[in-house]
Amino acid sequence: MEHSIESYIKNLVRDVIGQNLCGLQIQSDRQTYVIANWKMNKNLNETAEFFQKINSSHDVSVVICPPTQLLYPAHLLIKQSGKPIGLGGQNVHWVDKGAYTGETSGNMLKGVGCEYVIIGHSERRQYSFEDDELVNKKALHAIKSGLIPIICIGETLGQKNSMQTEQVLSKQLFGALKDIDSSQFILAYEPVWAIGTGQSATAELAQETHAYIRSVLKQILGQKAESISILYGGSANDSNAADYSAMPDIDGVLVGGASLNAHVFDAIINVFAKGEQNS
Repeated sequence: MEHSIESYIKNLVRDVIGQNLCGLQIQSDRQTYVIANWKMNKNLNETAEFFQKINSSHDVSVVICPPTQLLYPAHLLIKQSGKPIGLGGQNVHWVDKGAYTGETSGNMLKGVGCEYVIIGHSERRQYSFEDDELVNKKALHAIKSGLIPIICIGETLGQKNSMQTEQVLSKQLFGALKDIDSSQFILAYEPVWAIGTGQSATAELAQETHAYIRSVLKQILGQKAESISILYGGSANDSNAADYSAMPDIDGVLVGGASLNAHVFDAIINVFAKGEQNS
């Protein structure tokens, strides 16, 4: 009986979402973002070629996060183009300076033109053993340095199959946002099981998860939670972007592989720009 009630409620939520998509205007004053995470891709020539081809939209905040070695050239290319594109790092250390070979501080990122930085991406959590405590330290340092952290959260396939998604996300949120009372950050829900696999979450499933994330945010930040942009980041591309853009709690996308092609990335930007114009 309980299972039937739960299924009924979930179906009811889907029906309400569907009605919104069929005619109701979704109002939100949250900023919409389309953010590119290039990971360990592109050289200097390829970066220059990308910025020659890429367009942008004043209705959507476009951010490019290239490898560290390409940050300053990308900054110069953006200035030269005159396009309203933001720049972000893919990682940051948690102190200003010191004997930390191979690391980059928030002040260094600011010095080469960065406004944003990705923190806690699942690949770094996996390869560099970053936990919620470390993500929190980095986020606090980024905010102190004047950067907007893009804080990533998400569950693995095993956790999803074990029905632990909400438990995992709650733990990650409370851990990552400890002592953060500012609303100057972005969240990216990136289901680990979808990253780089081509198996993206359906728009309906992503919407349900984003709505849950916002409910947890309200527990942590109160009404400030309404102003936090929550992006979807699991194999987002030009084929599924329209589905995500129609959802009320999906405020943009964090794009991996599909961001390496300027024309494909432009198509994703255009989808979200049209969504903004229709809201």
